[in-house]
Amino acid sequence: MAPLSHESQVEANKATVKEMLAQLNAGNIGGFVEHLADNYVRHCQAMPPDLQEIRGPEGMGAWLVANQEGFPDYREDLEMLVGEGDFVAWRSVGQGTQEAPFGPFPPTGRRMTVVIIGMHRFENGKVTETWASWDNLAVLGQLGLFPPKAPA
Repeated sequence: MAPLSHESQVEANKATVKEMLAQLNAGNIGGFVEHLADNYVRHCQAMPPDLQEIRGPEGMGAWLVANQEGFPDYREDLEMLVGEGDFVAWRSVGQGTQEAPFGPFPPTGRRMTVVIIGMHRFENGKVTETWASWDNLAVLGQLGLFPPKAPA
């Protein structure tokens, strides 16, 4: 089988990102992480220090399961997708209701909407690295968790 042309590889990578999001929205974490390379790393400064880098498909899968438990109706809709070389960048909007504890935060029953901007780097058809960014203070505010309540 002949290698894909540059343009065909970019389109294949974009299709993979769309498939990953479809799997996430269907609640199929395994279908999402199967597109991650064994040496996968996710970077996100909006996360607590211990989660600013998530390593490997197993680590990402565990984080996605926790997110799914905290926000069981979570859905992320793709708004923009741009590919260049080995990179695919996206802008999406995620929405969900916090029905269970998430990290140190108790369930609030409140709904949040968040804009996510990120970029994946591909090698051999698999995502090897992700950079993601969102406004975590806006999310905490929507959930009624920020600013913190003053002690009684």
